Order: sequence, then structure tokens, then C-alpha cells
Amino acid sequence: MSKIILKNVRCSYVFIDEPRKDKEKPDQKGKYSIQVLLPKDDPQVKKLKALSQKVAKEKFGDKVKLGMLKMPLRDGDDERDTPEYEGMYFLNANSAKKPGINNRANEHADADDLEEYGYSGCYFHVSVNLYGFKVDGNKGVAVGLNNVMLRKAGDRLDGSVSASDEFADDVDDDLDDDELDDDFDDL
Repeated sequence: MSKIILKNVRCSYVFIDEPRKDKEKPDQKGKYSIQVLLPKDDPQVKKLKALSQKVAKEKFGDKVKLGMLKMPLRDGDDERDTPEYEGMYFLNANSAKKPGINNRANEHADADDLEEYGYSGCYFHVSVNLYGFKVDGNKGVAVGLNNVMLRKAGDRLDGSVSASDEFADDVDDDLDDDELDDDFDDL
């Protein structure tokens, strides 16, 4: 097992507080997971590729043909058809165990921290471990999710809007019940 901390990476498919469950297998517990997006020119890509190769050789021997293995970094230009994946690599990190989640002050994140910085599109530090696998004829290098640190907000990738943004224009709305009735009459 080899650990690496990926710093200030944008993430998608963020399931760090609650596990992601397979809709077709509702009786199973589900997994915690996060998808890390890395620009192709990010220096962390080179480190990740080197670590992946090291893990593959440790698991399968020095003569292993890396092109025959499933490797963790995937090409967003080849595999995805949305703008956020253009010029990016991505990897999926998973765990059956809930990861530790810290806020920007390196303290345990609370619900407010998660609402502000814990959604698809935010930036994180992500601690992962790479390990070799051989299951049902498939072999390669997989990524385990250890811990995350919430870093900064980003444009949402899931298409949703936070409740505070949704109702920002209505904060000081002092409509009485008669005015509310008038508003609904116009519908």
C-alpha cells in the first residue's frame, strides 16, 4: 500500500459524509467515494503515475506489462463528454469506512462546513492509498479513500443550487399573508 495526498484538487461525485448506495442492491451498505479531477499538466499527475507504476510492479513483478493493467488515472477527454473533464485526468477513490473529514482549520468538519465546502465542484486535499488488485481475471491498481480536508468552494458540478443561494433575494422579504395570497392569485 502506498499513500499520497493530492492537494487542492477539484472533486466530483462527492460521497464523503454518507455512503453511495447501488440502487440495484439496496440491501448493501454502500461505499464512501470521491472522484478527483486533475489537470493533465498538474505536477501531481507525474507523482501519481510513478506511484501507480511502483505499486503495479510490487504486486505483479518487474516484468508486468503496464498497458495490460487497469490503472487509476483515466483520461477525461477520452471517457467523458462534458466541459469539466476537458484537459483533465480523473480517478475514483473508495472506502467501505467513512473517511475522516476536516475543515480548512484542520478540525473535524461539521454540517455547516460540509454544506459550504463538501459538494461536487469543491476543492479538497484528499489522502488516498494505492494498492494492487487481482479479482475475477481483472488486475490493476485501485485507489482507497483515507481522509479529506475541505479547502474551498467551487462551481457546482451536480447542477444543484444551495438553499442560501436559492433564496438570497428573499432574505428581508416582509410580505404579510394578504400579499402572499395576492402573489399566488397571479399564478
